[in-house]
Amino acid sequence: MRVFHRDTVIGQANFSGNPLDAAWTSDFQPNNARIENGNLILKLQKGNTINKFGNKPGFGATVSSTRWMLYGTVSARIKSGSLSGGIISSFIFRSSLTGDEIDYEWVGRDPTEVQSNYYWKTPANMDPKDIDYSHSNRQDIGTHPAQEYQTYTIEWLPDSLTWFINGKVIRTLLRSEVNGTKYPNTPSQIQFSIWDGGLSDPETREWAGGPTVWEEGQPAYEMMVDWVDVKCHSPADPNAWPPKDVGYQNFVNPLAKDTSSPLAKEAIVLGDNAPKFSTLENGGLHWGRFNGGGKSLVGNRPPLPKWNQVCRKHVHI
Repeated sequence: MRVFHRDTVIGQANFSGNPLDAAWTSDFQPNNARIENGNLILKLQKGNTINKFGNKPGFGATVSSTRWMLYGTVSARIKSGSLSGGIISSFIFRSSLTGDEIDYEWVGRDPTEVQSNYYWKTPANMDPKDIDYSHSNRQDIGTHPAQEYQTYTIEWLPDSLTWFINGKVIRTLLRSEVNGTKYPNTPSQIQFSIWDGGLSDPETREWAGGPTVWEEGQPAYEMMVDWVDVKCHSPADPNAWPPKDVGYQNFVNPLAKDTSSPLAKEAIVLGDNAPKFSTLENGGLHWGRFNGGGKSLVGNRPPLPKWNQVCRKHVHI
């Protein structure tokens, strides 16, 4: 197992496009994400700038994987930072190219709940009035997710989406339920974030349960991620990788500064009309525990099928 080095999370502006340089980027405000005691910590700090709504919202953090995935299963052991109404913590699969998204969100107004959701084709420049927010589902987990770690899993397959908490299925969506069309189906990054929804626009503030409480002596809220485990999905022959009967089509990482570099390019492996996203050399990702401390999920996982053994070339963090 490789130790999770401090420079494995780097500022997005400093990312070369080579996923071997870092597993994650800290976007927007790099110093608001750090590694401490074996945990990835995302911080939401009290803000000083007045927004167009006359408020001073906190400034949070978004951490994104430097590799992209199309279909797979991702688990993360998380303690949310949503200790106040208005604070939103999230675990997301997101395509910045198309706006496809699959997520978990912890909303401070509901201290024992987590929300699952998905979006189809909602790019960043889309008018919020045109976004379909009707797919959200609320799940009471019986404890405060900001006070205790829970393991959250999203299984994203070509024909179904399943959300789990501590290994228990809480929701399933079949692609056939949306006529096979309005279903997330583009390569996505894995992201974690914390942000201030309580001092935003009125609609977001109502959903978030704001206004956000910034008490004296509490200048920040923090979301903690203990470990992440990623398994890419391949519908092709599990006994060989890459399968002999598939072709490659290049997909250029949009964060890459040097798009001519082979390491800045990734591939979609096409098989049985259901593509799997991987790098040209690596079949997927497996991250264990941050900083290499304590018990690792990698050691407890059943043997990987042969196609997925290539994944170990990336890193076990």
